[in-house]
Amino acid sequence: SSGRTWHSGMVAVSERGNETGRVPCVKVLEPGWNTVRVLGVCAGMGPVLTCPWGICIDTDGNVLVADWGEQHRILLYPAQGVGWPIINQGLSSPRGLSLLPDGQLAVSDSMHHCIKIYQYKSSQD
Repeated sequence: SSGRTWHSGMVAVSERGNETGRVPCVKVLEPGWNTVRVLGVCAGMGPVLTCPWGICIDTDGNVLVADWGEQHRILLYPAQGVGWPIINQGLSSPRGLSLLPDGQLAVSDSMHHCIKIYQYKSSQD
C-alpha cells in the first residue's frame, strides 16, 4: 500500500445496471482507477442496490448512496464491515447527495422538489 489514508483520492462510481444488463452497484476506485471495492451486490455485506444514483465518500471512507427502487433510501457502506440504511423514510426518488460540515448530509428529493438535510453522524467525529 502507498501509505495513503483510505479516502484520499478515492472515487465512487454508480452503475445503475439496467441499460447494460449488469447488476446495479457502486464501484470504489483508487487514484490509479483500479476498482478496490464493489458495493451493493452481496447481501452479506449490506443492502443490495436497486437503482443507485447520488454517491459520496466522507473523510472516514464511508460511502453514502442514494438508492431507489421499491424503497427510496440512503445507504451507508463503511470503510470496513457491513453497510446499512441510514434513511428509510420520507424520500421520493432521492438523486444527489452532498456532505456538509458537522456530520450532515444534503439529499435532493426529486419528487418532493426539495433538498433535505440529515444529521448522519455525530459532529464530534
